[in-house]
Amino acid sequence: MGPDGSHFFMLVAVAAMAVSCQEESSVEDSSGALSPDSSLTYLLGVIAENPTNTQTVIDNVPCFNIKLPVTVTANSQVITVTNANDYAAVEAVFDQSSTDTDQLGYVFPLTVAFPDYTEVVVSSQSQFNALANNCNDSNTYMDSNCIAINYPFKLYAYNSSFQVENTYDMDTSKELYTFIKGLQANQFYSLNYPMSITIGGQALVIGNNAQFQASAQSALAACNINIPGEPGCDNPGVLLDDLILYMTFSNSVADLKGSDVTPPAQTTFVADRDGNAQCALSFNGSQQIKVISSAENSIVQGNAFSISIWFRMQNTEMGDYEHMFRKGLQGEAGFNLSVFDGNTPLFAVPSAQVWDNNWNQDADLWQDTENWHHLVLTFDVNNTARLYRDGVLQNSENFSANTGATALDYYIGQDFTGFLDDLRVYRKTLSEEEVQTLFELEGDC
Repeated sequence: MGPDGSHFFMLVAVAAMAVSCQEESSVEDSSGALSPDSSLTYLLGVIAENPTNTQTVIDNVPCFNIKLPVTVTANSQVITVTNANDYAAVEAVFDQSSTDTDQLGYVFPLTVAFPDYTEVVVSSQSQFNALANNCNDSNTYMDSNCIAINYPFKLYAYNSSFQVENTYDMDTSKELYTFIKGLQANQFYSLNYPMSITIGGQALVIGNNAQFQASAQSALAACNINIPGEPGCDNPGVLLDDLILYMTFSNSVADLKGSDVTPPAQTTFVADRDGNAQCALSFNGSQQIKVISSAENSIVQGNAFSISIWFRMQNTEMGDYEHMFRKGLQGEAGFNLSVFDGNTPLFAVPSAQVWDNNWNQDADLWQDTENWHHLVLTFDVNNTARLYRDGVLQNSENFSANTGATALDYYIGQDFTGFLDDLRVYRKTLSEEEVQTLFELEGDC
């Protein structure tokens, strides 16, 4: 928490990397934000490993490489290898005869480096052999001939409003690997595109995350490099355009877009829809969160907007009117996304409503306190409201009433008994495809 009480996330500084701070500047494409759990982050960590499976004339052990300089014996001739150009001298000795058996030996001590860049000083041939015998399947280690990033390039670190806090200059794979492995939860960053990679000796210009991820996965598969199960939580980088509120309720009631938030006096966090502990928020019917209206998050008449939220009811009383998300208080010109009459989801303005009629006609849903449901309301510039549940359009209405010409504070969980999670509010109309994308996301934790 900052000195003014605001919430923000800072990326840790990494040794040996140049860092420059920028005051509230922004990256043009903040939709490219990545988290530690993003699949591309995982792939970057793999690609940035020390490429120990890149074989040379003096080194064919897959799980570590020999650091230069090193002195070797090639058919009894002593050669000091100080850089890659000296490999030719060793090859020349081996090429002197096509009938003999080439013999390579090492002069100890020498140093070897592993995929995570840790180093070990090896004092004898027996120690060297023992380390080599501990290698796993060679297809689990990186080969720089498969895919490599062409340095330098830049990374941008975001604060909670997705504005650039720091710029990191990446000059080597070791720097990138250290950066990736040092990321903490809720730390967002992006790559400065375009950037260049080399696949199979051919340079390729990459323009965005999707292209990078597809190229990396294809290259690694072509090289038969086995990638263990990748994490799948790409939520921080998904659908960020026109996002004005973003509250994951992951042990916090902060708005990741930076709005001022007044939390309830007491907060109780529960497991989300994927079972992640303390990643959803419980409401007992007498609590609420207040989000202060601002120019950055306001919705007024004429604005298209969308609200996405996950909910799990804990109240089965038929007549309780419970608000999940509300603009303004009773008597003010606003709107609300709520449940009423058998916990039926609805969106309402002062003189009009759109209901999830299919829910209302299913008595089993009235009593459902075990399952999570995803609710999305979209409202377009023609005053058409569409209500989606669990990725499916349930109802739509064209409203003659307006949604309020004045910016008002927002209230979350007012009179609501149950669990809420992953609130997103957009100043745009989400498409059916975007609604489906949000429905398919795993819990944002």
